[in-house]
Amino acid sequence: MGLQPLDWIEPGAHGLLTPGLLRLGGFLCGSLPLALLMLILWHRLRDTSIPLPRAWIALLPFMGSFLFVYSGTFHGHMLAALLLVVAWLMRRQGSHFLSALSASGAVLSEYSLFVFPLAWLLQDLAQRRWKPLAAQVFGGLPGLLMLLFMNLMITGSPLKLPYADVAAHIDRSGGTLGLGAPGFSALWGLLFSSYRGLFTHAPATILCALIALMAMRRNGMRWTMLHPLVLPSLALIVMIAGHSMWWGGWAFGPRHLTTIAALLLIAGLPRLPEKPWADGALVWLTAWGFIVCVSAKCTAWYSLPTDVMHPFREIIAPLVAMRAFTESQWPVLVGFSPVMGTFLFAAALLFFMRALKRSEALA
Repeated sequence: MGLQPLDWIEPGAHGLLTPGLLRLGGFLCGSLPLALLMLILWHRLRDTSIPLPRAWIALLPFMGSFLFVYSGTFHGHMLAALLLVVAWLMRRQGSHFLSALSASGAVLSEYSLFVFPLAWLLQDLAQRRWKPLAAQVFGGLPGLLMLLFMNLMITGSPLKLPYADVAAHIDRSGGTLGLGAPGFSALWGLLFSSYRGLFTHAPATILCALIALMAMRRNGMRWTMLHPLVLPSLALIVMIAGHSMWWGGWAFGPRHLTTIAALLLIAGLPRLPEKPWADGALVWLTAWGFIVCVSAKCTAWYSLPTDVMHPFREIIAPLVAMRAFTESQWPVLVGFSPVMGTFLFAAALLFFMRALKRSEALA
């Protein structure tokens, strides 16, 4: 007897997604990856001497970022970020085959992340590290074959990406797949603007970027060029800034820089300097991000029109003032109002923050 499908995950008419499938996909591709990213950061914080509760540092900077808004949504950004973080950690441990295998999964989830395994290959080639180079080639081969097969099934050609058939907002006049030279307005918009800025939609990354700049200055150019994160991260930012749709459509924050934000938090926060100013900056930046991003999560999520240049001021804050909270909450599914669902979320968060602090003190 064959396996019978579960009613709540059956596709809708014509194979379309149903609310049940969207919730399942949102959990597997959004909520679970975010929780695992927090767990990875907590594990990396265990050996530090940070005076703040480590569980809070692992939790709140992520919640105070646009990554939290994309948790629970059926997108590939969070899954790709998790797989790339795992690939980086495997590379640090010398497991180059597993690193390439995980990196290929990240690329399948978000094509633009190919810059990371490509940079790692070039770095190993420049250092003549033949054994890690071979391990990466073999580790990345299954993902490459899967990508070619997927392209063949969707577009009819193994070398043609599905993005080649995207029509809306793509300008093909100056480059391939909408790519061209990066502009200052795009770089500003991706990093600093209230429209899609990385540092305004994940403020704790400001501190992490400062830590990275200090390390680059201290260790010099060779260290910077051979670091597994610095060069590919900068390359990814420049590449996205050169795309004709760099803002990412209807979005909250720079969704195409989700992996950059995750890497900055996980790589940077464990290296906070043991200075009072660093602890104070982390608290204030996290609080700022928490207010903005939790407000967005409780109201509009990522559904913000592309022509709204100041989403928090123009849409999110007015919705909070009107208590127009989203119905896309688990408590609403069982009969609670959106207002009560938001209250229950806040109560549960305070309870678990207290429990995490107490368990950490007893450990």
